Amino acid sequence: MQEKPIPLSVRIELCRAGLQVRADGLGIRMLHIKGSTVDPSIRPDVREGSDVDVIVDPGRVAELHAQLLDGGWQVYSTFDEGSPFGHAQTYWHPDWGYVDLHRRFPGIRLDDAAAFDVLWRSHAMSSAAGRAIVVPGVGVQRALFLLNAARGTRQEREAARDQCERMPTEQHRELDALLAELEAEVAASVVTGELEQWRHRPDYRLWHVISAGGTRTQEWWGRVRAARSASEALGVVLRAPRVNRSRLRHELGRTPTGWDVFTAAVTRSRIALRDLLSGGRPG
Repeated sequence: MQEKPIPLSVRIELCRAGLQVRADGLGIRMLHIKGSTVDPSIRPDVREGSDVDVIVDPGRVAELHAQLLDGGWQVYSTFDEGSPFGHAQTYWHPDWGYVDLHRRFPGIRLDDAAAFDVLWRSHAMSSAAGRAIVVPGVGVQRALFLLNAARGTRQEREAARDQCERMPTEQHRELDALLAELEAEVAASVVTGELEQWRHRPDYRLWHVISAGGTRTQEWWGRVRAARSASEALGVVLRAPRVNRSRLRHELGRTPTGWDVFTAAVTRSRIALRDLLSGGRPG
């Protein structure tokens, strides 16, 4: 008799509970974000998604990473390969599916450790598969919802903007104060339609490309300008020419060969040159 697959909603709940057990066993602070963990006052239409998202005390990421590997998870894409912000590493497990392990949240420029302390200080309890799990407080959830929408579709940004406009004055003040503390005003302004007020900020160019579109060359230049230190900027510059091997592996459906990587590198260089010649200057 053929076994039935575990329903996605059940698998996600069990995965959340299992992750919390592992984090608690190591004494690691971890917050469950997105999906059904979002407070209904923020998102009445529960969207479970297809994976589990957690944000972890950045100083303890290596320990949880080791625990996940010991538990049968495999790295699907690394921090450097996932997004312009290097914010999350994705893992896959044959039974429990995908986990996005965040060390920071896109749009927040405050130092990662300090930012996590801000996100953690109002934490609350929820549950998954009968197990207590830790989630951000509602005020923090509002901020994360807004920042997540900044990278989303036009419809998602409009929905988040509508929610902001319906907020009571006191909630709006609290949200503005939290975004300022997290140094996340530029990303939030993508949703509120006030991005041009922040042209003087180093991350303006990156958020302009993310929200309005642009070439890959412009995006990489935006990453360099948005870097929070000289060493971080240098790291971005050194990564720019590299082929994203994880993405290439997923596109090919197999482990890329040396020739695959070489071909992808040539294509990448051609695209960058075409961008520059067609007027796609960094700006």
